[in-house]
Amino acid sequence: MPTVLHESPYLENWRALSLRIRCAFHPNEPRASEHYLAEGRYLARFTATPHVLIAESTFRLLIDTAHDTALPWHWRSLCLDQAWRPLRDLQALAHSPLQRQRWQAFAHQLATCVLQPSISLAELTQGSADEPYRS
Repeated sequence: MPTVLHESPYLENWRALSLRIRCAFHPNEPRASEHYLAEGRYLARFTATPHVLIAESTFRLLIDTAHDTALPWHWRSLCLDQAWRPLRDLQALAHSPLQRQRWQAFAHQLATCVLQPSISLAELTQGSADEPYRS
């Protein structure tokens, strides 16, 4: 069995990567999501961080990012395309009826996910129609 590493720096790095994914800091770098997923696998294998926590957090991050209409369409689509990976991990980790039920809810969420169009850059810079005009 491999030695468990001190998780703090690895967990911090994984969280920093999750922020980059969620905010689409580099939306034209598709390898960013691969790097994030690889860091999660490393964290699960070599630290004491629960595998279920990593898989669930990863799935939710990818699904939430896919639903965020303020982000570019291609980034959201990439995140949706990657969401099956942590879902597969959750399925492998589901040993109790409650865990299987949670997995089924996540699987349903992925299967029924419909991406709405992204907000255009012009709409983002104009602000909300509810905001009063200030000169």
